[in-house]
Amino acid sequence: MEVPAGLASGKEPAAAALPTVSLPIPVQITVVSGENLKTLKSSMLFSMVRVEYNGAVLGDSSKTHVMPDGTAEYDFSTSFECSPDGPNSLDVLVQKPLLLTVLEVVPKEKKKPEKITPLAQAVVDLLPLLQGVRSLKVFAPLYAVPASPSEMLHPEATSGLEVTVSTKELLLSASQFSSGNLLSITLEAAYSVPEAFTTDAQQNYMACLQMPAAGEKELPLLFKNGILKAGGEKEPLPRPKNWPLGPLLAPGALKIPDSFIVGGRYEDEDGELTKSEVRKDWQVWKRTRRG
Repeated sequence: MEVPAGLASGKEPAAAALPTVSLPIPVQITVVSGENLKTLKSSMLFSMVRVEYNGAVLGDSSKTHVMPDGTAEYDFSTSFECSPDGPNSLDVLVQKPLLLTVLEVVPKEKKKPEKITPLAQAVVDLLPLLQGVRSLKVFAPLYAVPASPSEMLHPEATSGLEVTVSTKELLLSASQFSSGNLLSITLEAAYSVPEAFTTDAQQNYMACLQMPAAGEKELPLLFKNGILKAGGEKEPLPRPKNWPLGPLLAPGALKIPDSFIVGGRYEDEDGELTKSEVRKDWQVWKRTRRG
């Protein structure tokens, strides 16, 4: 998982390494369109898109017709404010991506109400906004929500959303960003965990790292949602790093694009297990924090 440092209380640390913005600056998001949506569900006729950031729903688009070629023109805009004293500081923008959810809308019939079902999710990394640019345009790949037995979705869909994100003024100049420090910490796994650890769905495992902070108390960095693996179970290669988000409807959206965990020497690498650890239960996070 990849994330910037956060406080145990759920608040983010003050931006010691990054300069702060003096006034709230709106971050404008526009979901322009969806493409190849029929690869998610061929029978889909109408859809809408939901935009979320840092645990808050920013808004839903209107119900939009999905064309026969799988295109949907959303043209939906929303925004949030970036400010040093608000929930969305520069530290938060460094570590948390934008979350987008495509929902299928089945119009109401005579005796049935309108039905809205989440089909896929995508994320957009906002780090470029802190690297001296005021706008970015991306095609965010969509990852399918695991299907129920009665539905047929394609988990490796090639669909995506065209998204633009912009600010009226720079959050940071390129020189400000380069003069600061961006720390990235990846927690891979813990081996030979206590026998009391269980795969019960009610259990949620966390790891904590104390990070020194200049002029402040140490900052506890939390890595949440660890997954217990049985002894001998291996991770597929390559091993992607994950965003520091909670469980998503589409687990594939947790993967950070083009970011992988690199092991040691090839002859010593065997998935996430080495010979001395292969018989023990182990806990995996694969999460990275940036800050």
